[in-house]
Amino acid sequence: MAEEVKNANINVPWSMIVTTLLNGAFGFGIVIAVLFVTPNITSALNSPTGALGFPYMQIFADSVGSAGGATGMTVILLLMTVQMGSSIPVYAVVIASLTACVIGLINIGSAAAFNDVISLSVSSLYASYIITESFLLYRRCTGGIRSRNHLEDTSEPGVLIWGPFHLPGILGIAVNFFAVCFGIIIFVFSFFPVSYHPGVAGMNYSVLMTAAVVIFSVVYYVFWARKEFKGPIVEIEL
Repeated sequence: MAEEVKNANINVPWSMIVTTLLNGAFGFGIVIAVLFVTPNITSALNSPTGALGFPYMQIFADSVGSAGGATGMTVILLLMTVQMGSSIPVYAVVIASLTACVIGLINIGSAAAFNDVISLSVSSLYASYIITESFLLYRRCTGGIRSRNHLEDTSEPGVLIWGPFHLPGILGIAVNFFAVCFGIIIFVFSFFPVSYHPGVAGMNYSVLMTAAVVIFSVVYYVFWARKEFKGPIVEIEL
């Protein structure tokens, strides 16, 4: 999507920052409203839907006093994010939605399997963050990224150049280091079970699936993908 944005090297980072601020502010307001109308948080967490990781469904039911009303609010909450009249990849949205529904059916057969799938997505997401942030931190600390103002030939291969939107100096290194440490903590705790001394049914097996994905990816890259990979096209200014 960034490739379709005008002046992407500035507008995309700003859009990420503004989106985070807006979502954080609105999310905080929603949390306050939900807590205000929640009579008993413990009962919501211990309810049948709360045990599956969806306590807000029980909160809806307690607020409106009707299972049908709570179901309607939940459906609206899920459907309002899809705008069929806008210029979006409709087929991709439909496939993603159907995939999410199929994954949700896992919860019917086994809550432990469903929790493992969720934990796998969290660990995989943060693993991708940790890898990229670690390389960026390494480049920062070793001076591997140069300023465009101090580089005569910007088309020199193998040279990384700072874009117009970045945090220079020790402050950037500190933020980068904090991001790596935070990602590692979340990554490790994503493999923990949800209860103390879990049994076979309550164990978190996402560490096994994550290791399987890593092994498959490495084997796939070594024996096939590395022969097909083409690096990015270097653009030069004439």
